[in-house]
Amino acid sequence: MLMACFKEENQLDHQEIMPPFHQIPKSLFAHLQSFVVVAELMNFRLAADALGRTQPAITAQINQLEGYLGRTLLERTTRSVKLTPAGAHLLDRAKRVLSESHQLVADMRSNRYSAPNQILVSLAPTIAANLIPGCLTRFEKSSPSVRVLISEHLGPEMFEALQNNDVEFGIGPYRRAPLGLMFETLFQQPLHLIIHDSHAIADRGYAKLSDLVDLQLLCAAPGTTAREVLDHALMTQGLMIQPRYEALQYQTLFVLASSQLGATVMPVVNHDLLKAMRLVALPFEDFPMQRAMGLITREGEQLSDVSSALLATLLEEASHKYTLTPLAEKLRSTKSHRLTDLIADEGVEHGNKF
Repeated sequence: MLMACFKEENQLDHQEIMPPFHQIPKSLFAHLQSFVVVAELMNFRLAADALGRTQPAITAQINQLEGYLGRTLLERTTRSVKLTPAGAHLLDRAKRVLSESHQLVADMRSNRYSAPNQILVSLAPTIAANLIPGCLTRFEKSSPSVRVLISEHLGPEMFEALQNNDVEFGIGPYRRAPLGLMFETLFQQPLHLIIHDSHAIADRGYAKLSDLVDLQLLCAAPGTTAREVLDHALMTQGLMIQPRYEALQYQTLFVLASSQLGATVMPVVNHDLLKAMRLVALPFEDFPMQRAMGLITREGEQLSDVSSALLATLLEEASHKYTLTPLAEKLRSTKSHRLTDLIADEGVEHGNKF
């Protein structure tokens, strides 16, 4: 009987001290971060810009957080936003919780605790296809025991992966980085006219921007950086096009071009791939187009030695195809470094840089 009572008491104590983690929404930390930014800026639009989100999305997060907590956190009018007493209390505690959680992740990802034989990185699809084959061939020779895990992400997905600490760094096209992330330009990636080798323009060896008006054009989806660069070039020259098809992934556009359904404007991903698909890449002679590709990291966080070595190898491969920025040259030549120190040495401010 005594043992039974003792067991029941222990079970009760255990249940009392165990927090109900299963009842905590998975998105709570993201909601708290949005709340903190809104509360500090006292402006939903500015908070949305800082977080790289839309204003309705931020408003929805605050509403959900208030509903979950059962408290009104912000008093909103058409002209102002101010904290309620409950909101002021939450702001102080939320900042401490987020700070502790970020520090915990940083500590666990440091060399002291992280597995030295595994790296997780995020790359834009065109960068992965263009640089990874040569990079991994080099990297395996110098670091045969290291396992490299690569995620291919578009801009918003890459930001999310970094914010969630799913990857150590990302390399992708320029976008305004959300609060807490840094974008530093590494090189410019040219865009070419990708067209079937049987087309008359293919024999010319170059393209003109005006060629696009008469072609069946296969365009990157609106909102992608490749499309933004193309639209800007056309607008600058006063040209208008009507895309035949639009697609999010370059692979789809290449397959359509290979089937002679049109031509597309994209980076040269891999010459062997283009040749196998009977496609040629023509540079634009009269109006060269390019987009900034950069390193995306968490602000204030240093890369591990093994990640620095992988980044250096990626940039070594890139140096044979692109002109690197001075910062990229330093990152390429240094296998182990403090990233923020190198950025400071270059006189580059943290944040979004073309």
